[in-house]
Amino acid sequence: MPAFLITALAGAILSGISLAIFAPYVTLRRISYMGEALSHVAFAGIALAMISGLNLTFGAWIFVSAVALGISWLAKKHKLQEANTITIFLSLSMALGIILISLSKNYSFDLASYLFGNVLLISSAELWALILLNIINIAYVIFFYKELFYLSYNPEMAKVFRIRTEGVNRIFYLLLAANIVFNLKSAGIILVTAQLILPAVIAFNLSYKLHYAIVIAILAAIVSAVGGFAISFALNLPTGATIVLCQALLYALSFIFKRK
Repeated sequence: MPAFLITALAGAILSGISLAIFAPYVTLRRISYMGEALSHVAFAGIALAMISGLNLTFGAWIFVSAVALGISWLAKKHKLQEANTITIFLSLSMALGIILISLSKNYSFDLASYLFGNVLLISSAELWALILLNIINIAYVIFFYKELFYLSYNPEMAKVFRIRTEGVNRIFYLLLAANIVFNLKSAGIILVTAQLILPAVIAFNLSYKLHYAIVIAILAAIVSAVGGFAISFALNLPTGATIVLCQALLYALSFIFKRK
């Protein structure tokens, strides 16, 4: 197998794992719409990075992180409905992105890879970045498992037991933004949301327990990444979309073994 295909396969697997680690928490906290919105907000982040000359991934992450923390702060501080706040930021970010890209001298840049994903474009440097990101994700979940558990199931109870969750929550949004942005090249803005949700719903069809659900979500992401990559290579199909279809198939199969 050519080296670039090995890099692409490894990238697809690492991409799936990084999103799957956060998928159960996104589902339990009912912020799947946040994940979808942030993937679209990244469009404006990419445009801003293009205008300013920053690295596209780093610039998009800074912008998406700021928006994620802003949504969380506004919803809490001014008691706004989070869904409405997300919609406002989503609309403004998409409009800003379109305007900035139309003004950019680099308009010829291939944005299709960020909209629909192309895992074959992953470089060795980006592969190492995904490895580092996964290490950070795993360390975060292990060290703050108790705080994340309360944030997911009962944030009010955390206050009763004096468990500090505010800092952990901020880091959660920063890492969620990082995982979305770093996976744009492999999954794309349009498909990254599915990879952030499907592994979790597969896992919760098979297990009630959070730690088991995380493991199952990761396994589902790996299986779908390998299967989707093989099918897309054999049939010359878009890799990101094929991986999502494999995850949808696993979701359908999970009902057969759904927990009683």
